[in-house]
Amino acid sequence: MTVNAPILNLRVLRLHCENAAFLAAQWPLAQDSPAHRMVDLYDLEDRLSAHVEALALAGPVALDLALEGLATADSRANRGELHVAAALALRLRAGAELAQLLPDPALTMAAAEPIGLAAAMLPPALIAPRLRRWLDAADPVAAAAGLVACRQLRADPGAALAPLIAHPDPQVATHAANLAGELGRVDLLPHLQRRIASEVGIAAARAAALLGDRGAAPTALAERLTPACPADQARQAAELLPLILPRSEARALIAALSRDPRMRRWSIVACAALGDVELLNGLITLMSDPVQTRIAGAAFCQITGARMGAENLELAQFPEEPDDGPADPVERFIDSHLYWPDPDRIRDWLAPRATRMASGERLLLGLAAWTHPAPPDLPNDAAHRSQLDLRAWALEIACRSPEAPLPNHRAPVRLAPRGFARP
Repeated sequence: MTVNAPILNLRVLRLHCENAAFLAAQWPLAQDSPAHRMVDLYDLEDRLSAHVEALALAGPVALDLALEGLATADSRANRGELHVAAALALRLRAGAELAQLLPDPALTMAAAEPIGLAAAMLPPALIAPRLRRWLDAADPVAAAAGLVACRQLRADPGAALAPLIAHPDPQVATHAANLAGELGRVDLLPHLQRRIASEVGIAAARAAALLGDRGAAPTALAERLTPACPADQARQAAELLPLILPRSEARALIAALSRDPRMRRWSIVACAALGDVELLNGLITLMSDPVQTRIAGAAFCQITGARMGAENLELAQFPEEPDDGPADPVERFIDSHLYWPDPDRIRDWLAPRATRMASGERLLLGLAAWTHPAPPDLPNDAAHRSQLDLRAWALEIACRSPEAPLPNHRAPVRLAPRGFARP
């Protein structure tokens, strides 16, 4: 019997590569997006997986095209191309080590995250043995990629994690600290506390705080929340500190941050985390500031549970983007996906509801924060809530029970009998 060999259309394969790279670059941003809900993540992840599966069927030809795309991509913004090339190389070169999968110029520490995320999408049989080798590897990029994959999957490396927290490479140690805190590994709290004074400080302090440290960790987070703090770490500190500080100290921190124009964004993020109804009028006032208006609107919604689009609380006409908006690309992405709030409509919305909001109670999505259920349940109307809302819910649950893992709001979304769910 004659079996015809498949005919590979290089133009179609290049389109698969380009589309997969675009989606892979958007995926990490969407995981903490104020506009993406679980259904949106499901759609994005499903399309990304479909493109990668189509390329995998083409075999080495597709891998060559992916590596060609990686070679021509801008090294400062090539995470999508890295993800696609890594996903195909991991499938098609099962026995190869990381250094043999991708070209040397691509194997920088910045590549660890897209490689790790690509690995986490593979079937367990393909990735489990490799992850063990990566975590034990002398190559810091391999170790970091393995930790990123474990974090995405909430996989516990067991005894291998403590030495990685003490790793001499600060980026490996940072990934290890993040994983320890999010797994609820309270046995590693002393290891994390020893690293708070090092260059791994913010990650170690955040992880220690998630594991129940209410002394050195909050102090270190507050001290490092300065204009020099990178935006991702500043957001992590600002959204966590109000959950672990006494209310009076949290309010004092917010007031201090708000006095510095460079830190005002983080004071608003901290307001949202504190969830105090007495802060709502101040947030409405900030909605007149074109730079802070959208983040203030998001904070208002996180506290009250208002849904700005569904309840028609946004401006009828949107202004131009402010020239002095956030410099960080992730924060720009967040702002670009937020509503432009209308302060007058929001005041009208709040007026009949304000008396029903308990003063002195920390609110999250319109309810007392302590009433939100822990996994496997999700918050009320979770299907309509954004990834940024679910991130706030996850932190609430983790701080409530330090020994429990941080709920994985970044886990792949799956179809369930009544909508969407996460493992």
